Amino acid sequence: MAVSISNTSTIGVKYKPKIRLPFPHRGQMVVQQQAKRFNVLSAGRRWRKTTLAMCIAVEGAMRGYALLWGAPTFDQVRIGWNETRQACGGYAKFVQQRMTVEFPGGGRIIYRSLDDPDNARGHTADGVVIDEAGDVKARAWYEVLRPMLIDTSGWAWLIGTPRGRNWFWREWVNSQDRDDSMAWQVPTLGVEVVNGILRRKPHPLENPDIGFAEIERIFQTTPEDIFRQEILAEFLEHEGQVFRNIAACLHAPQSTPEEHAGHRIVMGCDWAKSQDFTVLSVVCADCKQELAFDRFNQIDYHVQRQRLTTLAERWGVTRIETELNSIGTPVFEELQRAGLPVFGFMTTATSKPPLIESLALALEREEMQWLDIPVATAELEAYERKVSLATGRSSYSAPEGLHDDSVIARALAVRAMNHHAPRPARSYQG
Repeated sequence: MAVSISNTSTIGVKYKPKIRLPFPHRGQMVVQQQAKRFNVLSAGRRWRKTTLAMCIAVEGAMRGYALLWGAPTFDQVRIGWNETRQACGGYAKFVQQRMTVEFPGGGRIIYRSLDDPDNARGHTADGVVIDEAGDVKARAWYEVLRPMLIDTSGWAWLIGTPRGRNWFWREWVNSQDRDDSMAWQVPTLGVEVVNGILRRKPHPLENPDIGFAEIERIFQTTPEDIFRQEILAEFLEHEGQVFRNIAACLHAPQSTPEEHAGHRIVMGCDWAKSQDFTVLSVVCADCKQELAFDRFNQIDYHVQRQRLTTLAERWGVTRIETELNSIGTPVFEELQRAGLPVFGFMTTATSKPPLIESLALALEREEMQWLDIPVATAELEAYERKVSLATGRSSYSAPEGLHDDSVIARALAVRAMNHHAPRPARSYQG
């Protein structure tokens, strides 16, 4: 038998003396009232998606149904588990060894991590809840959870924040054309971006507990495409240009070290790997402008080090951020022993996106002015953002056959600029 959510929500009503679910905000109530068999909710961060999912699951289990709760990782599963325990502790039986919650009357919720979709195989379910569905692998739904509902005519809720146009997006689109399905796209708070300015535009399903000032602060410190995805719950394209407003940020004047005496000067360095280029970008953190740019390759390491040292001495650089992966720990330590104020940055799938997004934000907001270097501009214009269909994660790189050394060097310069390190009390050694 299919489970249907009634138009009269019972969230917030005491089922028993020891159980009380969180009272929903109006947007959650409307969403639950409009529910059909298959429901796809794309909502912004902190809209309380997990809380809504928990309330739906508990209501179903209270009616005697068997439900399966899935999330991308065990840590995310534990969030739903803990919310359920807080609401139902003392009434339902929590069996942590099996990650199940058993209710009087035979209803139960089974919690499973979907990092390996086969973790959920073998169960029968009257309903399925997928939390953070945008981060879940496609085959978890198509190969495991959707077939689980065949013989029970069960229902499903796919709830999450977008991660590109992956399977979650496809289900959201298709749900708008099916009679047995419902889809929503709900921002954390109703706002709109007009000519680069954030304006309040109330949305009937928004979370009223979130203040506009907080969303405005996020907008001011986040690239617009990421803001649209995380706060406005918009599904972005799989791939596209990363850096915008480039031309407006290429007006750094030629200047001399004397003009920046006493200023905080930093450098970003992307060290060459095989056929790549070593790129040095010197930036004035006080004037917010690039002062010097050097790009070279296929020269002896000792000569490269001398070139870096000369540039750092000329401008009085106090911090050099360099990609540690490219130069290796022994070379990095040698630079430190030479008295260079170097700080290593280890590039990983997790650390690279924030690095690139900080540079994208600086360009988008015209917070920095860069030297007009044609080869560096071409690298910025060609740089790509891709979203994995398998994981929904963003990745950044130059197109195949092109370089991204100046992009990384400038991104590291921005990172160095944002670290307020004191001037080292040591001199450089050749």
